[in-house]
Amino acid sequence: MTLNYLEGKARMEWEHDEAELVWAAQAGNLAAFDELVRRYRPAAMLTARGILPNRELADDAVQDAFIAAYKSLPQLSDSTRLGSWIFSIVRHRSLRIRSGERVVHLPIDEFIASYVPSIQQKMEDESDQVEVRCAVRQLPEELRAIVQLYYLNDWSVRAIAEYLALPNTTVKWRLHAGRNQLRALLSEQMEEQK
Repeated sequence: MTLNYLEGKARMEWEHDEAELVWAAQAGNLAAFDELVRRYRPAAMLTARGILPNRELADDAVQDAFIAAYKSLPQLSDSTRLGSWIFSIVRHRSLRIRSGERVVHLPIDEFIASYVPSIQQKMEDESDQVEVRCAVRQLPEELRAIVQLYYLNDWSVRAIAEYLALPNTTVKWRLHAGRNQLRALLSEQMEEQK
């Protein structure tokens, strides 16, 4: 088997699994929506952090975006567009916050409100590999998101390209450039520690 075949098979499984999760979440299954949030939260945070000046505002924008997505999920007709749909919601919410517009938080019931913070806590608990994450944060913005999604969150090139609305070749080039810059940054850090 070739690597391309395996990547294609894994991508097809991801997309099929994601379509099932979307359908289940549209039917009201919170566990399915939790899994979708787990998959897309890292990318959503990268998007919000690229627009907003601090983590707290980004957290607010992302949480608000996922609540809006949950409430609007029945209107999503094409489950293969979930990533770009979430990207646009996060971007819109973040831009509204950055412009100083007072964002009215959507009313949610207590069950969902108690569920969303547990998702956030799970993501924050995965804060291992501190040096790598610090080095990644030093990358230029156009490289940072792609490197984080690919190496730290195990996204495929195609998934990143779809989410960011970029050609696959652009994502591959930025991964290559990001990898080279990351290697240099980590080498500098190791030299400083000696």
